[in-house]
Amino acid sequence: MSSDPKKRKPKVIRSEEGKRSRHDEQEGRYYNEEAEVDVRDPKKDYQLYKDTCQDLQRLMAEIQDLKSKGCKEGAVEIEERKLQSCVHFMTLKKLNRLAHIRLKKARDQTHEVPILLNRRWTHIIFSYRISCMKSCIFRRR
Repeated sequence: MSSDPKKRKPKVIRSEEGKRSRHDEQEGRYYNEEAEVDVRDPKKDYQLYKDTCQDLQRLMAEIQDLKSKGCKEGAVEIEERKLQSCVHFMTLKKLNRLAHIRLKKARDQTHEVPILLNRRWTHIIFSYRISCMKSCIFRRR
């Protein structure tokens, strides 16, 4: 066991609408990625994803070339490219989170449609049965 305490992930707090937001207890800030999904264009995000993947492939190839040419592991050129790669990985992680939020919203919307249709269908059937019952009652008189 290490002597330093492990850091925990910030708590996820759900608001009354059911949206998730991360809460940083130390600074008391809220950040809602679900609101960002509504503003961002998915096509631009996809293009950013493609560009980021291409840049990451290029950086990995450059690092491999530098290492094969005999550059030391801690060389400045390699470290710069590693740092750029880390930034690209962070971008990919963010795009992945946004894609998951978009997927969840789409899934929720497609789940709501059958429920609304079921309610309308039930209402139509109920109205039809009541009208039939009324007509049967009036016929018996």
